[in-house]
Amino acid sequence: MIGAHAETALALVGTYGAVAVFVVFALEGALVGKVLPARTLFVAAVVAAGADTVAVVPVFAAAVVGATTGQSLLFVAVRRFDLDPTASRVVPVDAGRLDGATRWLDRWGLPAVAASNAVPGTRGWLAVPSASASSVSAPRFAAASLLGSAAYAGALLGIGLAVALGVESAVGLFGGDLVAAL
Repeated sequence: MIGAHAETALALVGTYGAVAVFVVFALEGALVGKVLPARTLFVAAVVAAGADTVAVVPVFAAAVVGATTGQSLLFVAVRRFDLDPTASRVVPVDAGRLDGATRWLDRWGLPAVAASNAVPGTRGWLAVPSASASSVSAPRFAAASLLGSAAYAGALLGIGLAVALGVESAVGLFGGDLVAAL
């Protein structure tokens, strides 16, 4: 049985394709919260596209560019407009988590942005302290964000392809009726 998130993800991908992936990853990158889990949407999009390289490239690109765009918009909002994310209910950032992210950035610099974007649960959290640091430029932040997001999406792509190939292999081996019955 497919869960509610997976059904929603498949419906969005079926209707809007890579645009849905871009929007969900951009919102997640901007720390706006999760409309639905980005990982679920991404894997569902890859499974729907199948193991065809041409079909999964737009999904991969939409995820990477969406996450980078969302984080870059948050970076610019904090830097240029002096946005305080801890004061907003839309962006779920508390002062304690922000302090931890600032310590990461102080210790490791911009490589911490790339590394944190490659790890679920810490993605995007360094956008705010990076914007507050005077030495980090927007293009350098975006490059680090892009690198980490590409690593994250690459890992998800591997999972999605494994699932897609597993489904295709099962259909080929057992026939569509048996797999549909499962």
